[in-house]
Amino acid sequence: MPRSIPAPAAVVRPVVIDRAEHRFLLSPAQLHCGDAWSVPAVPVRAGEPYRRTAVRYLRWETGLPCLRIAPVVGVLPAVGGRQRVEYVVLAGPASEAWLEDVRVLFGADARWWSTAQLRDAGVRVEPDTLPLLMDGYWEGWLPDGEVSLE
Repeated sequence: MPRSIPAPAAVVRPVVIDRAEHRFLLSPAQLHCGDAWSVPAVPVRAGEPYRRTAVRYLRWETGLPCLRIAPVVGVLPAVGGRQRVEYVVLAGPASEAWLEDVRVLFGADARWWSTAQLRDAGVRVEPDTLPLLMDGYWEGWLPDGEVSLE
């Protein structure tokens, strides 16, 4: 009888950001309750730190060039309908700006958004607290470290 593989205890939601333009990259997603824009959900391997998971996915699986992980990390605890902890990790360019159009690495439908554009268009985002996290990061009122997104 084959062994079942346990579900990951945590996932990382890496968000590619453009600091200069105060925008971030989202892809269309089909969710059980309709259309939305989202970021990937990458399973954290047993014993792997969540920041390393984000770098592994962004550098090795998507081909993103040199990046820097922001010191602010959003945490969505495993409560209610959420089966596992989700870490929202912000990744920007290692230099002042991305040296190439990184949007193409995430598919033809990926799009740069600002939080104002999302609100003006009435667009649904998953996770739904992502725009608030981004506003706090851009405006500098979030402390470094893990921030609860409940």
